[in-house]
Amino acid sequence: MRGLCAGAAALIFAAAPATAFAHESFFAQAGPLAAGRPIRLILGSGAFPLVETAIRPDRVARVQARASDTLLAPTLSGGPSALHLSLDWPGTRPPHQNGVVVAVDLLPRNIEVGPEEIDHYMDEVGAPADIVTVARAVVARDGVMREIETRRLKLMACIATCDGLAPARPFGSTLEFVAADEAWQLLENGQPRVGQAVFVTTAMQGRQKLTTDRLGRVLLPAGLTGPILLSAAVLTPPAGPNDRFTSEWATLTLDASVR
Repeated sequence: MRGLCAGAAALIFAAAPATAFAHESFFAQAGPLAAGRPIRLILGSGAFPLVETAIRPDRVARVQARASDTLLAPTLSGGPSALHLSLDWPGTRPPHQNGVVVAVDLLPRNIEVGPEEIDHYMDEVGAPADIVTVARAVVARDGVMREIETRRLKLMACIATCDGLAPARPFGSTLEFVAADEAWQLLENGQPRVGQAVFVTTAMQGRQKLTTDRLGRVLLPAGLTGPILLSAAVLTPPAGPNDRFTSEWATLTLDASVR
């Protein structure tokens, strides 16, 4: 399938002090992907591609993995700077099974954003103006914005071609990216998320903001190389004065070296 990317390079990570929020949670490969060899992935949080905070195994709500039409059974293990995920190819490898799609849903957690961080946090989220207004008002009134966030991570990695990988098939997460012809589509409960801010991040080109079209799609900017991260966050204001904001986050890691 054109528009997907092959030969994902391994990322090199260094540990750094943890931060409370405004950093992505994402997948990366721990080494090159090769047919028949065990697949090693890592999960962590930080300023992509730098992992600064490990994700604890007890924060994982659901893990799903697929190679073509075959479901895989990943195993998780904790590490000092990242969560490690391992999986094996199925015993019989279909001719077009050239890569894997892996998804992890994390359990919800509570965060707080104070007056010094609120503007930066709204920029990181890509929140629309009406949500920013509500958030600032809550912080002015209460001194803090309280939020329940849920993060959903996804990775697509290919060996030589992504033919047969079925990257357009969703796993059924509340918010997730899927392939859509030459574009990437953001789905919310299985439906296109229209007019949503989506960020594209690479080590060389930095972070760029896009907006989904009427079909929930974004086209990647030309000239991207190496590992890239797509990310989106849907922030919903509280229903009442004693309720919290809620947020759904989705990230997708892939490689843009081969288009």
